Amino acid sequence: MAQDRRGWRYRVNIAARTLAGTIGAYAVAALFGAALARTLPIGRLDAVIPATLLAFLVAPAVTIWAFLARGPWLAWAGVIALAALFGAIAWFTGQPI
Repeated sequence: MAQDRRGWRYRVNIAARTLAGTIGAYAVAALFGAALARTLPIGRLDAVIPATLLAFLVAPAVTIWAFLARGPWLAWAGVIALAALFGAIAWFTGQPI
């Protein structure tokens, strides 16, 4: 078991999960905040605060997901899927009126 943790595959696995949990979590949280701010039925300035506060809860959840996934490919797939979903919502809702 200790021999497995010294190999390059283990290190690449941890590095990929770390990148998914940091850079990916930041991207998902930013897109979540943008999507939520654009869809809330309140004024633009008033919608940014709750959206940002909830985005602070999304980032650790994505990081936990990155390390709980069965493999680094599945971790990145989840991060990319969430980023695409929130990005599409933010894109198609456009500027709030």
